[in-house]
Amino acid sequence: MKINVASVCKQGGRTYNQDYVTHLIQGDKACFVVCDGLGSYVGSEVASMLCADKIKKLFKKGVSDNGDIASTEFSLKTIQSAHNHVVKYKEKNPIISSSCTTVACIITDLKSTVMSHIGDSRIYFFDSGKLKYQSKDHSVAQLAVDRGECTLRDIRKHKDQNKLTRVLGSNYYTEPDVVTESTPLKSGDSLILCTDGFWEYVYEEEMENAFATYKTPNEVLNHLEKLLLTRVPSNNDNYTAIIVTIN
Repeated sequence: MKINVASVCKQGGRTYNQDYVTHLIQGDKACFVVCDGLGSYVGSEVASMLCADKIKKLFKKGVSDNGDIASTEFSLKTIQSAHNHVVKYKEKNPIISSSCTTVACIITDLKSTVMSHIGDSRIYFFDSGKLKYQSKDHSVAQLAVDRGECTLRDIRKHKDQNKLTRVLGSNYYTEPDVVTESTPLKSGDSLILCTDGFWEYVYEEEMENAFATYKTPNEVLNHLEKLLLTRVPSNNDNYTAIIVTIN
């Protein structure tokens, strides 16, 4: 099987980009990371970069050490190490002491796929083009959904959509939510990792339709980005997404 990837990371209508995306594929093992630095905190673009690059570095080391990279334990250890890395950097650079970031991470060896996240950067897993798993935001708006005050679809318009209950790199560490898909990936499966600047303007059924219509991750991503650009305001947020398909 082959892992195919396409990604986008753009500043949108903002003056600078605090999103960050990276990935690494080594044989049948792969790591995908999306981070979104919190816009109201100085230096959060540094926090997002540090977090993502640290995860990729630890993944690469885990592969070279023949470690069990597709495990809950590895993902938990990796995310906490990324948090510690950000915190240590901030201690040496107090001008960005308030910076923090979200993170969405997928690590797979094709036999097992571990999906972890902190904040409202999302992970979607599609089984033969149909949505099977969607990560749950760590936000005040998600709490409103949990209480039945708002639908998951309408979370995009909630007044507290950008108020987060969990972030990486703050004064205290909070564990990510970690979900493991123990069924081996197969041809036709696909994944999306994206920041809120992307999913806020692209609906889940449109993601499914794109996978049903287009063959390559580049085609899927181009289609979804075009939808986004027809809907965003002039001052829209940074937006980032990485599309992964298996064939």
